[in-house]
Amino acid sequence: MDYKRRKFFALYESRRKVLQSVARNQNLDISLRWWAQLEKSKLPRQSSLSRVHNHCIDTNRSRSVLSFYKLSRLQFRRLVAKGSFSGLRKACW
Repeated sequence: MDYKRRKFFALYESRRKVLQSVARNQNLDISLRWWAQLEKSKLPRQSSLSRVHNHCIDTNRSRSVLSFYKLSRLQFRRLVAKGSFSGLRKACW
């Protein structure tokens, strides 16, 4: 599902940005700004960036995903314990 949302976002990103910039421009006529706001509201909801959510690439888990590695904390911990990441290891003191 997240892949579909990211695809929609990429498809409508430029159109959404143009409409947003027109709607926020205070120098333009109010009717043009209103039209831009209406057109933006007609875009699919799934194409909004706020609908995109990170998921683990191994397990598709949506909670506690480390964005740099794109892994959930559980998968990250398992892989670090196995030694898959160089320079990382379980803390001990």
